[in-house]
Amino acid sequence: MKIKLSLILFLGSLLTQFAQNDDVYENWSSIEVDYGLTKNIDIYGGGQLRIKSIGDTYNKSFYEFGAKIKINDHLSSGFGFRGIDELDDVGNIQGHEKFNRYHAFLTGAYDYKKFDFRLRLQFQRKNEVGVSDSVNNDFFRTRFEVRYDIKDWKADPRIGIEFFTKDDLNFNENYKKYRFSFGTKLNLKGPNSLTIKYILQEEVRVDSPVSHHILRLNYNYSIKSK
Repeated sequence: MKIKLSLILFLGSLLTQFAQNDDVYENWSSIEVDYGLTKNIDIYGGGQLRIKSIGDTYNKSFYEFGAKIKINDHLSSGFGFRGIDELDDVGNIQGHEKFNRYHAFLTGAYDYKKFDFRLRLQFQRKNEVGVSDSVNNDFFRTRFEVRYDIKDWKADPRIGIEFFTKDDLNFNENYKKYRFSFGTKLNLKGPNSLTIKYILQEEVRVDSPVSHHILRLNYNYSIKSK
């Protein structure tokens, strides 16, 4: 319990250390339930609330469901849907906006001694609900993550970086932002787990880039098929 509490305090302190600047600070809190439909197929559902430090506290919320498919020991894939409520508090026209987002991904994994390397490529399409001339907002996301197994330690570290490119994988022209993450996954009693992450999101190729410091907390309840 001391390990879990110290991790939460440490990651929370990362957000408060920079409180004197104009960066954006956010908290992403989510709940997810997954069910092992077969040996190689899991279905999941959940939701997330995002709050921020600038403007209105409420930023975004969404519900999500989808499936994850294990192809073999090194390869997996999946797809999902999000129904998003997002607050636009900038400009003359403000208010809540509804979006649908669809995504599909492919993940490769490789273990070497105590290291677990993962590479994920995801395509996602987001469009606004109720707008006849809504333009598809397409992104490719490339994420690399390293996990390390520490002996007799329940909070094994995970470090990752993810790159966002709009419309295609042309980094020279369409590279828009990246996310660096550091955290861990705590396996609690029974089928419960808690993932804690600090995320730094940086915009690129914009006149006034804004840094986002994010504390992400995700509770998961996993049900295995009999």
